[in-house]
Amino acid sequence: MKIIEDFQVEDEFINTRLDRWLKAKVYKFSQSFIEKSIRGGRIKVNNKKIKSSYRLQGQDTISLNLFYDDSKKDSDKFSYNATLEEFKNIKKNIIFENHDYMVLNKPSSIAVQSGTKSPKNIIDILNKFSTQKKYFLVHRIDKETSGILLFACNRVFAQNLSDQFKNKTVNKQYLAILHGSIAHNEGTLEHNLSMKEKGKIKSFKAESDFFVIAKNKDFSYVQASLITGRKHQLRQQFLKINHPIVGDEKYFLPSNTAANHLMLHSYQLSFEYQNKIKKYQVDPPLEFKNFLKKINL
Repeated sequence: MKIIEDFQVEDEFINTRLDRWLKAKVYKFSQSFIEKSIRGGRIKVNNKKIKSSYRLQGQDTISLNLFYDDSKKDSDKFSYNATLEEFKNIKKNIIFENHDYMVLNKPSSIAVQSGTKSPKNIIDILNKFSTQKKYFLVHRIDKETSGILLFACNRVFAQNLSDQFKNKTVNKQYLAILHGSIAHNEGTLEHNLSMKEKGKIKSFKAESDFFVIAKNKDFSYVQASLITGRKHQLRQQFLKINHPIVGDEKYFLPSNTAANHLMLHSYQLSFEYQNKIKKYQVDPPLEFKNFLKKINL
């Protein structure tokens, strides 16, 4: 497929990342192809080289001079053939939905988006069978984590929510069951977390607040909120203070074998909508409640 064309940015795509615009308006290119084309000068904005993260502005002109072999596109390995039954099951977990956003009570053990180890995912299931609207991811929670997940239902409000997350005006509260009796009943966790991004190890500052709901000599039941938003943040931070989350098979101590599910639940989320604060919360799943009873908390 050969594309030699100039495009003008439409109003609905103002402040949208260049790579997301390409996938939405031109073709679902792989991210690696986009990055390579930008470095090679085959994708330009206003006749200048930019980054894939560049946010488009009004009057921008995007110039493409590409040849893409879509028979071998990288995204094939992430494709997932969702079923109607899966769509119906996901729809049963909707807490609220209007024309701008949808709030979902995500079950544990299903990914939010596709990956090499998790082809089954919520966003592909929703968008394959939804005929009235398209859903947009504006944040993520881990595959193993249950609870509140927020989607935008149009591109304009997706940008609005993305800006709220970026500006840290969205409040997210989690419930977690930890190994051990945590010493302090409340506090702030501050760590430098290391993770791999694009083949390089990077260090990020992570901050989380927590307070103890209940505890005994073996376990602690806590509520936690993210100040920063890093991958696996709470899971890594509680491990660093020697109180890993029960059921975590990635960040654990040798004794971390008390449950078959990750005891981490996205409990509450609030954001601004039409000049009002919208707040949603959902109770933990049955396996979480049953484990609390088992450990007498």
